[in-house]
Amino acid sequence: MSSPTPSRARSMLSDFGGLNDALSAPFAAFLRAAVAGRDGHARFLNLLSLLEHIGSRKIMLSQMKGVLTQDILKHLAEETRHAFFFKREAEKLAGRTIDGYAPDDTLAAASGRLYFGRLDAGLTRGLAGEAGYLWVSLIVELRALWVYRLYQQALDAAGLKLSLRGVIAEEDRHLEEMIARLDALGFDADARLAPALALEQTLFRALLAALQAQAAPEPNPA
Repeated sequence: MSSPTPSRARSMLSDFGGLNDALSAPFAAFLRAAVAGRDGHARFLNLLSLLEHIGSRKIMLSQMKGVLTQDILKHLAEETRHAFFFKREAEKLAGRTIDGYAPDDTLAAASGRLYFGRLDAGLTRGLAGEAGYLWVSLIVELRALWVYRLYQQALDAAGLKLSLRGVIAEEDRHLEEMIARLDALGFDADARLAPALALEQTLFRALLAALQAQAAPEPNPA
């Protein structure tokens, strides 16, 4: 008998998209501005690298006292590779090495760190060990897939060759894995989902406002 996890993941993604309908147009407008020029686009890519790096670091820190299973190490390795992927693409666009995540090189860096820190603190309150790591990861995967799919649409519309399809496929699989592992722990994700998504959306709105404030159209040189 096939697992119901993929259908649950699709249902969660569909519901998440519906909850974020009002944000789709302003985020798409931000993306159009961000990809319009090399410098702003590179800084946005470096922000995505920062967020993936923070996610991988939180996996490691949250699991240091537990058992680092093959699944956890695989998740950690893939999130780290995503951070590398976005960093490499940022450097290609910038035409130079970008060391770290300094504000001048990273769009809304402080707001990105604040988003992740407050989300992690809010979602893990009262949770310990693996359940906390899995729960935060599930909510983050929902937002990451929403962001990356809209970003891919913006890239395609702008005629840019950058493809996120490999990253999206891995994040899709991560979401399914988080759901399955939470189920195995007896964690009632459905009962906790609405307040978790409300918190995440509030924090993402603040991050989007910071992105909009820093992004400005910058035509590519002819």
